Amino acid sequence: MKIKILLLLIVLMISARAVSASDIGVGANPGSLSFKLAPGASAEQSLYVINTGSETATYELYLDDTTYASWFTLSPSSFDLKAKENKMVKVALRVPPSAEGDADCKIKILCSVSGGIVGAGARIPVHIDVSASGESPSGLGGSSSGGSSSGGGGGGSPEPANNVETKELSQQFVTNGKHIRFEFKQEATSVGYVEFDAKKTAGKITIIVEELKGRSVLTPEGPEGEVFQYLNIWAGNEGFATSENIGSPVVGFRVSREWLTDNNIDVSSIALQHFNDEQWNLLPTKKVNEDDEYIYFEAETPGFSPFAITGEKIGKTAGNSDITPVKRHGEEALNSSIGSESTDRNSGTLPGFDALLAGAGLAISGLLIRRRSFN
Repeated sequence: MKIKILLLLIVLMISARAVSASDIGVGANPGSLSFKLAPGASAEQSLYVINTGSETATYELYLDDTTYASWFTLSPSSFDLKAKENKMVKVALRVPPSAEGDADCKIKILCSVSGGIVGAGARIPVHIDVSASGESPSGLGGSSSGGSSSGGGGGGSPEPANNVETKELSQQFVTNGKHIRFEFKQEATSVGYVEFDAKKTAGKITIIVEELKGRSVLTPEGPEGEVFQYLNIWAGNEGFATSENIGSPVVGFRVSREWLTDNNIDVSSIALQHFNDEQWNLLPTKKVNEDDEYIYFEAETPGFSPFAITGEKIGKTAGNSDITPVKRHGEEALNSSIGSESTDRNSGTLPGFDALLAGAGLAISGLLIRRRSFN
């Protein structure tokens, strides 16, 4: 009998040791929140909580300051996540009519597992600018940009460091009315540039591109198609990459010919996919150049965060009808000249003149492509 009791105790001790605090982790994106609201106004932003540990854990969110607790509604405020899963939490804020000046607080995220083991948790700073002319920023396409994070990744990213293969940064001074181009000249990832039209002067802005080893922890599943590369792109601090601040954002990227050949991929099916609203979305993508090693593409995007470069095997698709040309500066004039060429041909214009127009159109197209490509 004593031997059985001893064996039972040993089994219980081994089971209790199976999970420890080091197996629990929490990440958050964005790493901070910022609101600008008038007294009595309300707004809502999204906060992604990520289980960066190796065990299923329970997460609880609450305000660290009772003074501002009544201003916020966190939904949901308690939930379970499996390892590497994430959950979107709606952070709803209503500023009391009598509020004045700025306010700062933190959203605390506690994580625990069965047995009462508690992890380190995370704290998300929240800044509230209470202004008579205030308004709240909202994420472009429902996504949020960078900021620092607790419990995962580094350098302003919620991605765990062990899932980041390489990263590269690019900085530019953003001035209202200018077309801004961020170039990644070290070629650390497949992204060569990010561009957008500035709607406001924001000073020096940093864009971070992360090449991932596998699917981002921010995405519960992978996209359809063959994946060439998973990426994260973070633009500026939280609240910057909004439709109020930037317009017509595009991403220029490249795909190796070796991968296309080895995987029997149809070049016309290559596309950039963006994870947004809990699903993968195929972005309008167009081939813009090629050389001996790579084929270059450009895609329009409604926002920044997790991406995947994908393609389909030859024979599975005869061409991707969802991939549409991306209009670039000067392309309207090119399309107009091509349209005129077609009209003249139908009206009986001399064949030699048609050929001249076609040659001019190809020359202009080549110039535009060279301007957009990167090596």
